Amino acid sequence: MGASDYQRTSPANEFLLEDFRQRTVKQPAIEHSFDFKDDRGGKKLLLDQIVVGIAITLAAEGATSVLQGAEFGTSYPRLPAAPTVSIPLLDRIPIFGDSLFQQPLVVYLGFGLIGLTAWLLRNSRPGLNVRAAGQRPQALDAAGVSVVTTRSLAVMTTGALAGLGGGYLAIAGAGIFVPFMTQGQGYIAIVICMLARGRPLWVLIGAFIFGMSLQLATALQIAGVNISTDVINMIPFVAVILSLILFARGDFLPPALAQPYVRGAR
Repeated sequence: MGASDYQRTSPANEFLLEDFRQRTVKQPAIEHSFDFKDDRGGKKLLLDQIVVGIAITLAAEGATSVLQGAEFGTSYPRLPAAPTVSIPLLDRIPIFGDSLFQQPLVVYLGFGLIGLTAWLLRNSRPGLNVRAAGQRPQALDAAGVSVVTTRSLAVMTTGALAGLGGGYLAIAGAGIFVPFMTQGQGYIAIVICMLARGRPLWVLIGAFIFGMSLQLATALQIAGVNISTDVINMIPFVAVILSLILFARGDFLPPALAQPYVRGAR
């Protein structure tokens, strides 16, 4: 999406461009993952945002473990089962009716967010801004929209949704919090998003496939298959590696993803 394409998709861009020519767009106060500029006009840190994100993730995992130990010591209190909502008729479908249509309310919220996200990214101005911030941030800046603010809001929104997913895992899924209980599954989600090439529906399909591979461990234990737990825990990650080998040749990542934006830089 070049500058001309972005201008055609936003009706108010002519006004914004004219306003942009008349004044200098000030840098926003909100900055994106250590990509900031001080009040004296100093240079941005320009750190690799993927590395910074991994560091924050590891620090947060350690912090939650410390907080859990400080509050509960070596005990792990269990929570009561989360209430479920059944969808009439659909929950009677053989094989997967109970699994899909007899779930806590937050699961149905997730299904709805898939459709809402797909619509927003393709048919709304905020969604077009988000896409431009990852594909052609120069075009977004030329239209008078702050790249840093757009990216920051996107990070905060997706971070909140990731937190909602983590809360579901501990409260509704397991009913107990154990340090490092995600076991690196968040990185599988990143691979799913990459293989889906930015299409929310394919993200949902990929999540279902890898979710089944995660449940394979339980199925093997119920069947009485005597396999080491370490080998069972490797299955999802082996599936990720195979998926990358088979399908990652045509993967799509926004060219400006995780790249600090500097106005005027080439």
